[in-house]
Amino acid sequence: MARRKRNPAQPSQDGDAPGAVPSPASGDRQAEPARRRAQARPMWLLVIAALLYTCYLASSLILPIVLAGFFALLLSPLMRRAPLRWLPRVVSAALLVAALLGSLGAVGTFLAEPAAEWIRKVPFVMREAAPKMREMVEPFNQATRARESLGSLTKEPSSGDGGAVVVQPPQPDLIEAIPGVVGPVLAVILLTFSFLVFGDDVLRKLLALRPTRAHKKLTAGIVQQIQSDLSRYMLTISGTSSILGLATVAWLGWLGVPDPLLWGVLAAGLNLTPIVGPLVMFLLLSLVGLSQFDTLGAAMLPAAGFIALNALESQLLTPMVLGRTMRINPLAIILWLMLWGWLWGVAGLLVAVPMLVCLKIVADRVDDWKPWARLLE
Repeated sequence: MARRKRNPAQPSQDGDAPGAVPSPASGDRQAEPARRRAQARPMWLLVIAALLYTCYLASSLILPIVLAGFFALLLSPLMRRAPLRWLPRVVSAALLVAALLGSLGAVGTFLAEPAAEWIRKVPFVMREAAPKMREMVEPFNQATRARESLGSLTKEPSSGDGGAVVVQPPQPDLIEAIPGVVGPVLAVILLTFSFLVFGDDVLRKLLALRPTRAHKKLTAGIVQQIQSDLSRYMLTISGTSSILGLATVAWLGWLGVPDPLLWGVLAAGLNLTPIVGPLVMFLLLSLVGLSQFDTLGAAMLPAAGFIALNALESQLLTPMVLGRTMRINPLAIILWLMLWGWLWGVAGLLVAVPMLVCLKIVADRVDDWKPWARLLE
């Protein structure tokens, strides 16, 4: 029996014909995800605002946890390497924390005396640098005096001296400030040790809460990538910053600046905070140069040489080592530093860039966040 041919324009029982026009109901179903995303955007803005307000309000509680998590992420890959991987986790964590504290303590002890000497010389440095600084700002002072003289012609004379009384502000007590510093430092040390010992167990329990195997695999991959990439990023930045510090030592030693090793260590440490750290180092070396050299041109050589070395490190050496995968938009870094510097001060500046690196890693792995990852690149 011959089969009857179906008219292509007639819809079949299985669905619409290939050339049929979609119904309004199917169009509504296709537009539903976009509509839901548009409705969820104001809610996300409220959630982000609430998180930022919480970070500002509870900074004394959240900041030690963030610092400890950062140190734990940085040190955790070392626990999986020989010979630490064959030791109990408690022993490995104790050795890593002790090595970190010992390194920081050794550097601080070695540089404590020259740093204290420069702190004592700050008034003399400012007094020696003042004439050269006045020479630099003299054109601006002349413009200011001209404006003040012009304003005095229209200002009404005031009667009486007002009897102004100068009140000296109370000097802070160093002994009273010690508990406020020692407490957070001990909290960071204890939390870092705890994260290193119990972090993997907590991660396994968190993965068990994920609904599907795909979600568990995605979460585990994100955590592992954050650990490896953040460690690689910080080790690379530490290495390039050390090279910058050595080059700064050589440059300042050649110029005859006292204690070049102190300034080299400061240059390496401040370089861990992009943009802000080199700017602070430039200002410090400018003051040192103004206090050590007679002419204005020679006084600016230490700061100018440091800026040139920093430009080579940040624009050539670091991108060449890290590659393009870990590079972040400088504008995003500046805005991120401003945000966390305003929320948490100096500590916020230290952890801002590692947090931005973690955020970019998460955005690269989550499909809905990939536009933000491209924006940060």
